[in-house]
Amino acid sequence: MLLQLSIRNFALIENLNIEFSKGLNIMTGETGAGKSIIIDSVNFVLGERSSKDVISTGYEKTEVSAVFDWIDSPEFKDEMQYYGIGTDDVLILSREMNIQGRSICRVNGKLVTTSILKSIGNYLIDIHGQHEHQSLLDERRHIGILDLFGGNELINIKDKVREAYEEIKAIKSKLKNIVGDDYDRESKLGFLNYQIQEIDNAKLKPGEEEDLIKQKTILNNSEKLYSVLSSCYSLLYESSENISPVYDSLGRVLTQLKSICGIDDRINAVANSLENAYFTVEGAVEDIREYKEKIDFNPELINEVESRLDMINRLKMKYGKDTGEILKYRDKIYKEAEDIKNSDEIIDKLKKQIDQKSALLYDLSQKLSNLRKSIAKKLEKNIMDELKFLRMDKTKFEVYFDVLKKNGQVDFSENGIDIVYFLISANPGEPLKPLSKIASGGESSRIMLAIKTVMADADKIPCLIFDEIDTGISGKAAQAVAEKLGQISKSHQVICVTHLPQIASMADTHFYISKNVNEGKTRTKVEKLERSGQIKEIARMFGGAKITELTLRNAEEMLTMANELKTKKAV
Repeated sequence: MLLQLSIRNFALIENLNIEFSKGLNIMTGETGAGKSIIIDSVNFVLGERSSKDVISTGYEKTEVSAVFDWIDSPEFKDEMQYYGIGTDDVLILSREMNIQGRSICRVNGKLVTTSILKSIGNYLIDIHGQHEHQSLLDERRHIGILDLFGGNELINIKDKVREAYEEIKAIKSKLKNIVGDDYDRESKLGFLNYQIQEIDNAKLKPGEEEDLIKQKTILNNSEKLYSVLSSCYSLLYESSENISPVYDSLGRVLTQLKSICGIDDRINAVANSLENAYFTVEGAVEDIREYKEKIDFNPELINEVESRLDMINRLKMKYGKDTGEILKYRDKIYKEAEDIKNSDEIIDKLKKQIDQKSALLYDLSQKLSNLRKSIAKKLEKNIMDELKFLRMDKTKFEVYFDVLKKNGQVDFSENGIDIVYFLISANPGEPLKPLSKIASGGESSRIMLAIKTVMADADKIPCLIFDEIDTGISGKAAQAVAEKLGQISKSHQVICVTHLPQIASMADTHFYISKNVNEGKTRTKVEKLERSGQIKEIARMFGGAKITELTLRNAEEMLTMANELKTKKAV
């Protein structure tokens, strides 16, 4: 739900913070006080098209931010992940516009486009009044609304339809990759065979490049290796005029120590330690000698290694970052080449799969369509009943079905074969028209209220805003609208702008909108009313500018009756 709305320098609003509550939030006030401006600011922060004219006179920019509860639904979570917005306790939407008309939009601090802002807003609020931000006016969403009303039975069949549709799409995609004219297929096969042969001729081995690099390093440093190892060998094992080799010196030391081991046991431990060292040196001398003798100074071998590495690098530029990836690529294109060689057989097999899956999809889609049409009758009746309650008993509502076609043939989508529209005739003798063609804002809002009431359990949009819902109604119709708003506010947060006391009396939270002039500037002010303030405001709505004892008593009685009605409905 909408928790808080902050508005800065937007039309007549200079600085305003409104904290909304659960249930029915009512906004009242005299004409021109700024109630519609608040609704306009919500549209603005939800990404609706706007102009720089909304910026208050004398300011360089306007800014509106809205804080919402996080919506716990898989669809919304997927949407947020798609846009790279992480899960949080709340969702903060903000939008500012400067005097040049440039907008900056953010969701939880992340910069987004106005189109993304609008897409996210579709999950948060439906605004009914001036045909702005109304999900029910988007005919593409009507089939989804009907399906939600259908419940689990319909959703289960729809899931099977979607699964079959996606499987056919995948098979068709594979078929498209294979099918082509003979020249294209032969040309591609020739190219793949050239690549396979080039890789096979190289006789690559996994990890070969790393071994060659090590070998190249050793060969390039063979002279240094030989020089250092020869010096070490001499120091350890070969005699010179002035220096005895380490190996011989250790042997003489060891002989002398062993001659005195019997005198003191501690000498024995030292002798054992040196004896280990003696044998270690002996082993090291042998290892150095063998390594030194195997050092190869052959320049041709260096050239062979470098040539092999150059060849591998050329293949890496074409087929992968290392020999392992090159070999994986070879296996992949080999399979692709085999598929082309056997393409006629594969094509026939894929076409048979498409025929089988299409037959299944058609049967499932027909079953889904029949169930939809059955459910549509129930939806029509329920909405017509609600419209009668709202004193629109002459209004007709119909769920219109058409068949999806392509090139004159029945076509499929993930929703099956159906196209679904909601049609309305508000007055006797008028033809049924799409919801978007309804002219009256009041009629539109009441029709939306009827639909939302029927869809209350299935509808996932948490916040509804109704503006102009009381246009052209009074008496029993006004009372009916008030009761329906109270009813739907049990499952949704509702924000309603009204001029009727019957509707205002149903408020869980009541805001009074006024305007005042200070230093030549007109500004909008919002006040949250307590019970005494509500009574005075409802009395004003009864009697106009002059409030009498009678209007106050009537207002208090209406407020008491509304509270009793809400309590009764809740029970």
